[in-house]
Amino acid sequence: MNLNIIEGYVEIEGRYPILITALHGFGTDLFKELVSVTKKYVPLSKMKELTIYHSAVDMYTWEIAFKTAVAEKTWAILPTISKVDRLENMDLPDYNLNKPYAKSTPLWRRVGELVNRNAVKIIVDFHGMKNIKRWPDVCISTCNFTTVSRSLISAIIAYLRSMGLNVRIDYPFSGGAFIKFFGKPPYIEAFAIELKRNLRYFGSKVPLIARGIIRQVKEYLEYSPTLSQ
Repeated sequence: MNLNIIEGYVEIEGRYPILITALHGFGTDLFKELVSVTKKYVPLSKMKELTIYHSAVDMYTWEIAFKTAVAEKTWAILPTISKVDRLENMDLPDYNLNKPYAKSTPLWRRVGELVNRNAVKIIVDFHGMKNIKRWPDVCISTCNFTTVSRSLISAIIAYLRSMGLNVRIDYPFSGGAFIKFFGKPPYIEAFAIELKRNLRYFGSKVPLIARGIIRQVKEYLEYSPTLSQ
């Protein structure tokens, strides 16, 4: 991280070869602007039907990722730009870091540097999802186990279920371009954690649950012959 220039991310150096991020965790004023414009054309009585929530789907995931990394002494690279923003000096449709076109961004390049020098061996990307009844409390995205080992995910599932949470693999989200690009088990493993919106609120202890996930990752690292080298 270069403290003298704007790079679109902040970084925490870790003592463990684990990287935590929240690619969509940085907020935006776009929703506020959208509501403002909509009010000009839609009666107030209809506004609540159109705007059924008032915050980003990924709300608090930046904070969850940051606090988990600090507490567990892992690496963290967290964006300071919203996924819907467009940058004046980058030829990208937007700043969605979970799309293939994000490979050219400083954040992706920095992750690549850490991976290439073996500073990072497991990547965990925290996301949020809506309160849709048929969806689980937690979705673990693995791209059909092409980005991470089954044994690691099995340990994480067992832990989350011991916390009373309903967990599914790759449903409703199987994983984006970020974990697909960096996850190359058994050498580098990457997965995403999707947290339902009703788990994330003021006073929620979901960062503590996230820390438990990282502890499972640490234990896996300790006994993995490939990753512990």
